[in-house]
Amino acid sequence: MEKIAVQIRGFYDDLLDPLAKEFFFRRPPTLGELRRPPQVLLLGNHSSGKSTFVNYLLGDDVQNTGVAPTDDGFTIITHGATATERDGAAVVSNPDLPYEGLRPFGSQLVSHVRLKLRPAELLQTVTLIDSPGMIDAAKDETGRGYDFPGVVRWFAERADLVLVFFDPDKPGTTGETLQVFRESLSGIDHKMLIVLNKVDQFQSLHDFARAYGALCWNLGKVIPRKDLPMIYNTFVPVADKPKSRLPMEDFEKARNDLIGELRRAPTRRMDNQITQIQAYAERLRLHAMVIGEAANRLRSVRARWVGLSILLLGGLSAAAFATGMVVALPGIALAAVLAFVVIGYVTLPRTKRRLIARFDQIFEELHDRELLLLDRAEDLRMIWEEVSPRAREIAEKRGLQSFEKMRWDDRERLEELTGRLIPQLRSELYNAMRDNEAPAPALEQDRPAMFPAPEPRRPRLVEGVGSETPRRKTFF
Repeated sequence: MEKIAVQIRGFYDDLLDPLAKEFFFRRPPTLGELRRPPQVLLLGNHSSGKSTFVNYLLGDDVQNTGVAPTDDGFTIITHGATATERDGAAVVSNPDLPYEGLRPFGSQLVSHVRLKLRPAELLQTVTLIDSPGMIDAAKDETGRGYDFPGVVRWFAERADLVLVFFDPDKPGTTGETLQVFRESLSGIDHKMLIVLNKVDQFQSLHDFARAYGALCWNLGKVIPRKDLPMIYNTFVPVADKPKSRLPMEDFEKARNDLIGELRRAPTRRMDNQITQIQAYAERLRLHAMVIGEAANRLRSVRARWVGLSILLLGGLSAAAFATGMVVALPGIALAAVLAFVVIGYVTLPRTKRRLIARFDQIFEELHDRELLLLDRAEDLRMIWEEVSPRAREIAEKRGLQSFEKMRWDDRERLEELTGRLIPQLRSELYNAMRDNEAPAPALEQDRPAMFPAPEPRRPRLVEGVGSETPRRKTFF
């Protein structure tokens, strides 16, 4: 995994970053983002049990819990030898942390970000991000003072696992939840897990079936798939809580499976990095090829008009000398100036606007063979639909004349990267994980809790401070 991580960084530094700067594509991940530990984002309605689940995982009361909304910000919980907290300004301004990208969301968001360091065993390999509970009142960004769906999207794109919690009272019915599914979680189904929490509140199978059916109905309206993702029906054991009449064995197994998925976040981390660089390289290739081709066509049009003007005016000047009409030379010179003014301020701007409007056609012409022969033609078109608005914006603001056609060797290197090197990395990761696959010993906190229990069993904390304190395991 260390070897694969170094190769990924090398691909960004040697090829993708210089090309992105040349064509004003969005910047690649920063060094802090590439070096960050695996991250797990927890989303859900208020009072859906996110913070209780975090406390259960860490074996400590790190987050406040309650029936009413208790947390209005994003809390980043990571490993530290001693319990410490940092405010948002210190978090986003630290270049060693991967959260500089939160600055554009404004000071209102920054004031709602906190970093908590805790000496928990789980945090040596995974960073948890707890989010504010989603509610009905905040249906647009003015409800919170910042772009909440945009911030969720930012965290979700960088997370290696996204857990979305629902509870029996609000199985996906809040307006903000539906908005987040439509705007923030689109396209990241591969790392999203749905959790129906607090199933120990049900006293009959009929109540559970109604809540489960309501959740499936609501998810079906916002997840554009024929089959819904798996739903983990589970609960967090709490001392002195009335015992449900339902059999709990399957729900306890679901909780252990959920914790197992969370513990596999380091493996997901490397797989997500490979997926991320594949997607980045494919989008950069389309962006650069279309803009470069349009710029090359604009230069061809300018060269034709300038050449035609020079040829015409040169012929007129030669005819004037040959016929002795030297007095006509000032008029020819004035005509030359007017011709170049018309070409520069009328013809070329009109051609530039026409070329930008024809970006879709240029894309089709450049990839006609791929679109006819490849099975993933629809994927290629979807990628272009995502890239094209930004490509047009860059072409209009910077001007096509400021770009050069994408070099042949850069195109070949990108083709090799996406077609051979990145799939080879994925194969290496798969083989490494297969060769090292071994049944892990069951941890105490992963065993089903028996009722009655005086205290819920929780993951143990890491003891000791100093040279014996385990350090976070990172890939860089």
